[in-house]
Amino acid sequence: MTVCGLVRLDGVDVRRAVLTTMLASSASGLPAARGVHTDGVFGAVSAADPDADPTSPIVVDDAGLVVIADPAPWAAGVRRSAQASAAVYRAGGRWALLGPATGTVTVVWEPARARLVLARPSGARSELITWSDGRLLAFGTEIDQVLSAAGGGLFRPTRLRRLGLGEVITAAVPARRRRPALAAVRQRTGAATAPGLAPAGCA
Repeated sequence: MTVCGLVRLDGVDVRRAVLTTMLASSASGLPAARGVHTDGVFGAVSAADPDADPTSPIVVDDAGLVVIADPAPWAAGVRRSAQASAAVYRAGGRWALLGPATGTVTVVWEPARARLVLARPSGARSELITWSDGRLLAFGTEIDQVLSAAGGGLFRPTRLRRLGLGEVITAAVPARRRRPALAAVRQRTGAATAPGLAPAGCA
């Protein structure tokens, strides 16, 4: 799996074109099948390993929790792994993402709290790299993805940070810079939907 994205700490909405550019900066180029999720100040794009389950590893639950997770070796598919990570996070919080039940790089976005959680368990196969200048926090599984969001500047490379194995970090957009969550004003119409997870839209 490859995944990259960013959170705008200054409250500016993420543009889809920036996410596409980040993913296209991957060493393997822009994959044909990819999943994109945007939510105001947060955006992420991911592509599954073409030799594995081609389903994009992005799931969103009924409360809007976004989870992106690389499949564990024993998982039947990418979506199953992301579902498992969502359940683990709901039950045990961010530190639970480091447990053996996940064993994979995981990205979680909580829209209600405008909070990003990045976790890299000790058994993770992928790297997770971040960069921030105080206005935005970019993340990705490859350095070039992250640098493409960072733009120019002398201090661009020096702010790169690799998450260590067994590490989890969080970042939240200050309340004064948040926009009201869509879920807070959305009205329910028609029959209630069944609880559970649904895959995010693909592009």
